[in-house]
Amino acid sequence: QSRRSWIEDTFCKRECGKFIPACRDLHSFASIPLTPRCCCGRLVGEHTLLETGPSMSSWPGPGTGQQEEWSVECHTQTSATDAYGTIDFQDSAGRNCHAKYVRVAVDAKAEALLQLMRSEWQMERPKLLLTVHGGTENFPLPLKVRQAFSKGLITAAQSTGAWILTDGINTGVSRYVGEAVKKYGTHDLRKRNAVGVTPWGVIDNHSDLIGRDVLRPYQPLGNPLSKRVCLNGLHSHFLLVDDGTLGKHGCQLGLRRKLERHIQLQKIHPRLNQGVPVVCVVVEGGPDIVSMVLEYVSSVPPMPVFVFEGSGRAADLLAFLHKQTAIDRQLDTDIQEDFLLRIGGMFGLERADASQLYNLLMECMDYRQSITIFDSESEDQQEADCAILTATLKGTKTSPGEQLSTALAWDRADIAKKHILVYGQHWQVGSLEQAMLDALVMDRVGFVKLLIDNGMTMNRFLTVSRLEELYNTQQGPTDNFLHLLVEDVKQTHIPKGYRVSLIDVGQVIEYLIGGAYRSTYTRKHFRAHYNLLYRRADCTLHPHQSPNSSPSRPPFFRTAQPYKRKVAQQQSSELGDSPLFVYNFNDLFVWAVLQRRQQMALFLWQHGEEAMARATVACKLYRAMAYEFQQSNMDDTTAEQLKTYSMDFGQLAVDVLDRAFRQNERMAMKLLTSEMEAWSHFTCLQMAVSSRLRPFVSHSCTQMLLTDLWTGRLNMRKNSWFKIILSILMPPAILLLEFKSQAEMSHVPQSQEALQFGWDTGRPEAAQEGGHTVDGQDAEKGSCYFWTRRLYDFYTAPVVKFWFHTMSYLAFLMLFSYTVLVKMEDRPSTQEWLVIAYIISTAVEKTREVFMSVPRKPSQKLKVWFGEYWNVTDFLAIVLFLVGLGLRWDSGSYRTAGRITYCLDIIFWYVRVLDLLAVNQHAGAYLTMITKMTSNMFYIVVMMAIVLLSFGVSRKAILSPDEALSWSLLRDVVNQPYWMMFGEVYAGEIDTCAGDTPCVPGAFLTPFLQAVYLFFQYIIMVNILIAFFNNIYFDMKSISNKLWKYNRYRYIMTYQEKPWLPPPLIILSHMTLCVTAIYRKHRGLSEQERDSCGLKLYLGQEDLKRLHEFEERCLMSYFHEKNQDVLCSQINRVRATAERAEEMGVVMGEVSDRVHFIQDTLQVLDSQLGQLQDLSALAVDTLTLLSASDSLQQEEARLGHCRPITPSRHHVPHSWTLPHGGGGSVDIMPCHTPRAYRSTPPSLLWGHTSRSQRPSLEWHTGVWGAGDHGGQGTGECCVPSRCGSPPYPSAWAIDSSLEPPHGEEFGKSFDVNVSRASSRAFLLSDTQDERVCGARGLVNPAFCKDDDPGAVHSRQGQWGRKRPHRWAGLSRDRPYSHSRSLSSSMENMLVFSISRMISLVFLKNVAMLVEIDCFCFGCIQKHAIASLIPIFPVVSWSLAVGEEVSVYSLEEVEVAGPESSISSWSSQGLSAVLQPLSSEGCLDGGLRRATLVLCTWAERDVLRVGCVYVVKAIQPDVVRTWQRVFHSDTPLQLCLREIQQQRAAQKLMHVFNQVKPENMPHSPRFLDMSLLHWHSDGQWLTIERNMTGDFRKYNNNTGEEIAPCCGMEETLLAFSHWTYQYSCRELLVLDLQGVGSELTDPSVIRAEDKSSSDDMVFGPSNLGDAAIHSFVIKHTCNSCCENLGLAGERKDPFRPPLL
Repeated sequence: QSRRSWIEDTFCKRECGKFIPACRDLHSFASIPLTPRCCCGRLVGEHTLLETGPSMSSWPGPGTGQQEEWSVECHTQTSATDAYGTIDFQDSAGRNCHAKYVRVAVDAKAEALLQLMRSEWQMERPKLLLTVHGGTENFPLPLKVRQAFSKGLITAAQSTGAWILTDGINTGVSRYVGEAVKKYGTHDLRKRNAVGVTPWGVIDNHSDLIGRDVLRPYQPLGNPLSKRVCLNGLHSHFLLVDDGTLGKHGCQLGLRRKLERHIQLQKIHPRLNQGVPVVCVVVEGGPDIVSMVLEYVSSVPPMPVFVFEGSGRAADLLAFLHKQTAIDRQLDTDIQEDFLLRIGGMFGLERADASQLYNLLMECMDYRQSITIFDSESEDQQEADCAILTATLKGTKTSPGEQLSTALAWDRADIAKKHILVYGQHWQVGSLEQAMLDALVMDRVGFVKLLIDNGMTMNRFLTVSRLEELYNTQQGPTDNFLHLLVEDVKQTHIPKGYRVSLIDVGQVIEYLIGGAYRSTYTRKHFRAHYNLLYRRADCTLHPHQSPNSSPSRPPFFRTAQPYKRKVAQQQSSELGDSPLFVYNFNDLFVWAVLQRRQQMALFLWQHGEEAMARATVACKLYRAMAYEFQQSNMDDTTAEQLKTYSMDFGQLAVDVLDRAFRQNERMAMKLLTSEMEAWSHFTCLQMAVSSRLRPFVSHSCTQMLLTDLWTGRLNMRKNSWFKIILSILMPPAILLLEFKSQAEMSHVPQSQEALQFGWDTGRPEAAQEGGHTVDGQDAEKGSCYFWTRRLYDFYTAPVVKFWFHTMSYLAFLMLFSYTVLVKMEDRPSTQEWLVIAYIISTAVEKTREVFMSVPRKPSQKLKVWFGEYWNVTDFLAIVLFLVGLGLRWDSGSYRTAGRITYCLDIIFWYVRVLDLLAVNQHAGAYLTMITKMTSNMFYIVVMMAIVLLSFGVSRKAILSPDEALSWSLLRDVVNQPYWMMFGEVYAGEIDTCAGDTPCVPGAFLTPFLQAVYLFFQYIIMVNILIAFFNNIYFDMKSISNKLWKYNRYRYIMTYQEKPWLPPPLIILSHMTLCVTAIYRKHRGLSEQERDSCGLKLYLGQEDLKRLHEFEERCLMSYFHEKNQDVLCSQINRVRATAERAEEMGVVMGEVSDRVHFIQDTLQVLDSQLGQLQDLSALAVDTLTLLSASDSLQQEEARLGHCRPITPSRHHVPHSWTLPHGGGGSVDIMPCHTPRAYRSTPPSLLWGHTSRSQRPSLEWHTGVWGAGDHGGQGTGECCVPSRCGSPPYPSAWAIDSSLEPPHGEEFGKSFDVNVSRASSRAFLLSDTQDERVCGARGLVNPAFCKDDDPGAVHSRQGQWGRKRPHRWAGLSRDRPYSHSRSLSSSMENMLVFSISRMISLVFLKNVAMLVEIDCFCFGCIQKHAIASLIPIFPVVSWSLAVGEEVSVYSLEEVEVAGPESSISSWSSQGLSAVLQPLSSEGCLDGGLRRATLVLCTWAERDVLRVGCVYVVKAIQPDVVRTWQRVFHSDTPLQLCLREIQQQRAAQKLMHVFNQVKPENMPHSPRFLDMSLLHWHSDGQWLTIERNMTGDFRKYNNNTGEEIAPCCGMEETLLAFSHWTYQYSCRELLVLDLQGVGSELTDPSVIRAEDKSSSDDMVFGPSNLGDAAIHSFVIKHTCNSCCENLGLAGERKDPFRPPLL
């Protein structure tokens, strides 16, 4: 409710409150319409604020003075908005498009609008504002420009978090923005920030949107006749601007501009001071766009403008002028004049308006540095999104530091790398350091990498203050988990706003890693420097503070501000910049891990040294943080995410170790055990064990190192345990054992005792010495090793210690068992004293382990020591033994208690043997399983105890109602129920009333309760426990080997640190250690040397440097291999293939456009060449006629009687005429052709090319020149054309006295008198005809499509008829008789002889085109060329190309009514002219030969002119075979029967289509076939229409058929079956073949046909009974047969039944 009230209180709507007629005439009332409209656009009745409509008297009349003008401020009233909520667009069922909207007044405040968008609509903070302007009407956008605009705009918006402002309508550029959002945008409404600022009054059906906080369905498909527009459904938000008008555009521009200015004042990021950049994107547009561009670029500060060249109109004008004025500010006179003409023609402006618009364009060029032109056709042009962002940075004229901050807010490191961080930039002091700090805080990994690559060093950047600022930043996760950890460490509540110090961070790190780890931030030297730093800083900042006061350190103080030149801060910055940190990448890496910035941590992990160690540290920190999250009952998702991060770094550590191990085994082992000073002097192996990184510890490299540690310097492979035990029992055998050389042990860490003994493997000279003596040691082992050193090496080996202690422990158990088994005397026996000595010495050893552990504080030492399970059991065993020993000295009853204590204590010592077995690989795996089972069975045991107690208490209470309180009562409750779980049911006590014992009340219930208890406990719970153990067994069995390898480290370290003498002799070792410790204390060793205890490899500086270089090489190799795997991955390949396919699609589109352009050009050239050919033929004919003067005079006398031709009804083909304009000139090319200036946009020339350089498709005859031979009429002389085209040659005059032959009229009479000087014989069509034809240039009418008007005119004939009138008067006997003379041609065609000869030449050229294999427009089939041949029905038959034929058709004659008819041959054939196209063998069959022909003329539509037909002839061998039957006219007889056969099949198919059920949708048919007589050679042939497509054969005349795979095939096979049944088994139609549903060449099989001339009705393919018999056997009925009722019919024995 508060949200609704805020919107309604803040935003208003406007409605007109006064009616002022919009249509007025001050001189007359007659101009007032009957239904007047107000200036706001509404009718009188639509004014809701008017109570009554205004009367006629209130309207101004004639003679009134100054009239009132309608304005928004004066004549509209405001009220609370009544339209806001969510729009549900209903345009697509596959998309769920919702958009927020609100109706606001035109004078709404920008601050309120921004608050609405940020707070109420939850839109993200804009980092860029892309305001898109352009055409509001629909306009075509070239493919490449559209793709560049769509992808560039959305990519720039999504990568930077930008807002897109448009008009929001479903037309013009806003529609293209919506399509871009649909194709490249995201489905998240919060990230799809496309805002439409739309006038309320122009929205179609805007009344549907009225409602307060509602969900309104909206249909964006408006009425095409309406002047209103619809909203675009792909925008996410709409601001509907209301100024009280209806149907008027433009009111939103002011509010939109005001909102843009306000957004520009907002901060791009909370840490940055830069405002939000605004860039104007221009696509197409009208004259108003030019004014808007000028307003943008001339504002202060200027707003950059980005123009897409090639989009059309205003955008192209800006692009053209921007490129033309790049060098010279002023345009040349001719270019300026041409540019003005273009402006006027493009926008339809007058000269003055065009000049004014030109001046605005030139003013825009004054700010050309703020205008960027994007040419999508340029090959060297960058991506559109990069170009937009680069133009935004360059157009704002900001400093490099501000540009870098802007790119940082966008997170576009590529822009900064290419255009900002370049050579020659001037940077302010400290700007790069501040940029690095911002990049770290904002988690911009790409920028951190970019700054490091450009010379930013961590040693100079990272200071105490900056590191503390990073830890106290509010960016990133907002749960303050670091503060919670500080509270856990300090065990106190910290106040809000507390600034975490580095010392707090160090304590948190120690808390998370645990164990003996000590952070650098908590050590004494760092604390001293840190306190000194802030003490000096306090003194510097507070010089007047009294010395008695004790100022507290401020929670946060920034010491690094190099760009502020204040004295106090400069001094403090010097302190802060002191090099306190050496491992700066490590500090940043730990910061990234603690802040849970995984990507930043992964990037920082790649830099610096000790990558493998840092990976294990991150693994430990993440694992500990996940545990703390779970313990704090915080978000489980975050805990799982932290576990994933831990696994990622653990895998990285394993991968680096594996890479190093494959390159160099020894160096990889050194990486595991070398001391890391930066990480609390831990080793990488120790850190991995602390992180519980089992894959790392179980790696082959780690196991090899552990094996070397386990065996020490002993070189034994087989029977090691036997040799060790023998050497322990017989010490002289030690001298017979083999030992490893010093070089072989260079990678194995040594203890402090070994170093003191002389084996300093950390010295390079020691390693070199060992390397030189390797060969000599094999020959002189006795001389190289002293026997004392051999003894030391033997007894200090962990494996020897293990067997020595094991043997001692087994002896201790034997003595302890003897002590508890025999009678205990008053005084301890010798065996008992040995046991006491053993246990006491063991207690001393355990105490030594606690105090010698690494942690400093005793509490931490105890915590680490008690963290081991076996240490807890040892502690309990020792304490229990000491208690028993104290009780044992008493002579009374306490002695017995002491003995019992001994008996219980020995259990712990026997269980301790399991730990000795864990060393074995097989036994250790089983112990791991037992441990896992024991730890996980707790909850099941608790449930079993609950069931046991529920039964035990109820049973005891029923059976013993009078029981008194005693300890036995508790025993009786659980005793018997417990043993019942193991099968002891106490059968004798189930029925307590069976004996003489009296029954207690309710005793009958106990058997029932026992049955239920046993069912649940014994059957269910026990089996669940067994299944649980079974599951654990199989789970642990798969990983038991890894678990044993992981636990092996603990066993080896345990015996590595133990003294070699077992208890009780271990006291001697303790005494030696005490002396050594006193000696070290007396020498005053440093803290680092005292800390350097444990199993570590100490290396010199050179060795450490080589080790780090080796690790760096391994890391580089690892990332190289990983990158190669990513590049070669399947997903990446698919992505690359998709990108390449998209690029190829764009290229193919460009190629297609170019091919179309070339085709159009070739058509123009073809037309011009045809015209030149006509001119040449005309010239030759003219010269011939001039030479024959006598004949000419005779012809002129005869031509004098010709009647004129009506110009409006005759369309002459373009090949007969030349296009020319008025004045008698031939105007082939337009006079005004725009010049292609420097960098002219293609779209500016394309329109002129399409209109001017492409002649019209339709050609019309002009007005024939009238006049006598004196040539006084118009066009009497040849005037040169304006474009330099040659003049049209003179034509012969036609005498008006001649009449057309045969006494026929052609509509109107005409009078034609053409002189030789006349040149206006034919004219081009006007510009309107050009537009109709589509400006496709000079084309042949036959090339047009069927729906093309030009094609229709050309195919109907130039005289408006389908056939020339000449054919009606030809005799049937001599249909092809003609005269080759000039007079007969004139008589037949009613045109002059020159046109006849021109047509003859042209048709001969057309005939030549048929014979070629490749046409100029591309390779097509020969039969397809026929469709491209121009048809000239007006041409005489003497001019038609081809052979003369006669066509005879089989006609249907009704005999008894319309339902019955018979077929009869036509008595007389019709004539036609056919041109053979091919004689390819691929069309031949077994009985026939086929040839493709083209019909160039036909009589009475017997054939279709221009169509391709197939002419078939009977094969010669077939003719020879049937000559025995048909002795004369064999081909004719066979052709007749072929036609009758197809007609019979056609009739059967007609009946079949009528009787088939409706569930058989296919209706096939047979083609019509006619008889053809070829006159040239007298052949009899058949002719039918050519079929194009996939020709298939469904069965043959022997009955074999295909397996049907579709409904059509099943229908055709069922048709064959149906014909056999329908004809009462007399006929069978086989050999079905054709294309789709059109069939041809069937075989009609007739039973009992003996192939005689009398009986043979059908063709030679009739195989008779054999074919029918074969079909009956081979046919398989399908679903169509079942639908026809044919599947189950019985056949008589004579004809075998269908199967």
